[in-house]
Amino acid sequence: MRAADLVSEFGFTERHWVRQAAAGRVPGARQPFRAHSPWVFDVEVVRAWWASAERKPEPKPTHRLRTTPLHRFSAKPPVRHDIKKQLARLLAEGRPPPKKR
Repeated sequence: MRAADLVSEFGFTERHWVRQAAAGRVPGARQPFRAHSPWVFDVEVVRAWWASAERKPEPKPTHRLRTTPLHRFSAKPPVRHDIKKQLARLLAEGRPPPKKR
């Protein structure tokens, strides 16, 4: 089987299959007439390899499975500033209160 035949059965491109074969990632792939000859593939070996490499979808994480907080501030309560205490401190120091925005 040629790389073009693999494209019709498994997808991807011819170049993808040739590169994977050259890298040694596709079992049953060989160049029968030395380097620079076209790659040929043993279809039964490739089909068995493809079926064994299929992955089952993993469950998506839900709020119950999440281990990190959603936001960096959600791990601790918000800081509340007492405005009256701040104004009293500023007046005691002799500084005017900040202008309203």
